[in-house]
Amino acid sequence: MLNIEQSKQELAKAASWNEDRLRLLLLYSKEFYRQDPRQAEIWAKEALMLAKKLKNKEGIARAHYNIGATAFQQAKYELAETSFKKAIELDKPNEFLNPLLEGPIFSLGLVYSKQGRLQEAFELYERSLALSKEHGRNSEVSILCAMGNAAIELADYPRALKYLYDSLAILDGADDPLSRSIVLINIGGLYLEIQDLDKADSFFERSTVIKRELGDHFGLFNAIHNRGIIAYKRGDKGTAESLFAEALDLAESVNRRDAGGYILESLGNLKLDEGHPKEALTFYSNAIEVAKSIDLKTVWCASLIGLGKAHLSQKRPSEAVEALLESLDISADSGMQKLECECLGVLAQSYEAEGKLNDAVQYYSRFIALNAVINSQERQRAIVEVQARVEIDKADRERARMEHIAKDANDRAELLRTETERQSKELTTLALQLVEKNEFLCNLKEEIEPAIKSAKKAKAIGRRIDDHIKSDRDWETFENQFNQVHGAFLRELSKRYPSLTPTERKIAVLIRLNLPTKAMANLLCLSSRTVENHRQSIRKKLKLTAESNLVTFLTSLGGIE
Repeated sequence: MLNIEQSKQELAKAASWNEDRLRLLLLYSKEFYRQDPRQAEIWAKEALMLAKKLKNKEGIARAHYNIGATAFQQAKYELAETSFKKAIELDKPNEFLNPLLEGPIFSLGLVYSKQGRLQEAFELYERSLALSKEHGRNSEVSILCAMGNAAIELADYPRALKYLYDSLAILDGADDPLSRSIVLINIGGLYLEIQDLDKADSFFERSTVIKRELGDHFGLFNAIHNRGIIAYKRGDKGTAESLFAEALDLAESVNRRDAGGYILESLGNLKLDEGHPKEALTFYSNAIEVAKSIDLKTVWCASLIGLGKAHLSQKRPSEAVEALLESLDISADSGMQKLECECLGVLAQSYEAEGKLNDAVQYYSRFIALNAVINSQERQRAIVEVQARVEIDKADRERARMEHIAKDANDRAELLRTETERQSKELTTLALQLVEKNEFLCNLKEEIEPAIKSAKKAKAIGRRIDDHIKSDRDWETFENQFNQVHGAFLRELSKRYPSLTPTERKIAVLIRLNLPTKAMANLLCLSSRTVENHRQSIRKKLKLTAESNLVTFLTSLGGIE
């Protein structure tokens, strides 16, 4: 796998204005839009210029798509929206070798979700989902997960859980453990959102197991980071720190700088909470450096607030104010109300510590006003969360009940299949035993007849043997057991084909058991030719064509009672 530097070297070797360079620019701007969105954006914009020069329509559409992806990663949502719309407009599924199809539509939905335009986002998700299904693409799971996350933003947790479980159901019939692990993380995130830490942790743990088995470091750090957050919320700071450190190593090993920024901020929060502001400062500073380099505003703002808190705890209010004012500008411009509110509160404390009481009062007032708005929203959200937990618990219990019923049904069906197989084997064994007995008696009769033809007693013995061979008692025993295993086969056969003779019905039973002609002849004391004649008569009365299989047809009649 190429890294940024290797990609730059490859591009340096490529000619300035040809299709090969365009291919590389499109490839690398897509490959690295998460790891280094600024560099990826430069490449995507160069790709756009080159595609226009070469009049490559597909290249132009893809370049707009990649520009949108890099802009989205940097929270440049207006540019992302414009670029994705342009890509949608230019995409020509019937003309392009590799059309974009649902890609830019889905991505535009993600932009709208970030902007709070959730209804518009859902409409785009539904369009992209329909396209994915129509063209047999593998993006259904990602789209359903996005729909679940949008529903979480609306605090519609039961609906979110439905989307996420729908995506999981798609994966039940597919050998795709990687996608399964991603969905498990999303479900864990939902439970974490409603503070059901035990369930959240169980889903993150299941995802972690799968990702370790796959060696998927790209996703593993996310699951481990979330498990660290849960440990932190539970007050298990030692475990939390260990998990954060492991997640950071994994993120750095695959050059996921965005993830590294989030984890560094978490480590800063942990160290500050433990009363180690110097160590916290180091983590926050590193997180800010990473966030600035890729324009990751959420981490940037949150880490600046942490930096301010750490300075304040060390009696350096002026340094705290400097960091907090920077955070306030970014959070206010980006509409991140919670971070803005937190920043206002810490700023007021910092100005108070500096002795600037007028400034402190001003920021306390702004903090109180914004906090009232957020608290009102949070109260409503808390009510919804409680209701959602009840609904989700009900859904979970119902899902578990249905799974238990399905398991019982499967177990019962397996027992019945096993029992039927056992009885069928016993039935076949009985038929063969009867055949063997009749063969023995017939052979015995043939042997003794020449020696005692004129003897009156011999004739009596012969008649007894004949009576035993032709006795219906054995057949009745066999027929009773056959009916226990194969239900109403004979009754249905007689009802549907009344023209069959008793002998033909018996032969039909033995054909259903797939016995050879000779065995049937011995069992019924008939010649093989007679049995064959009866087979032909049965086929004629059943109105079967020459191509029809008699055994298959008879097996299809009747059922297991």
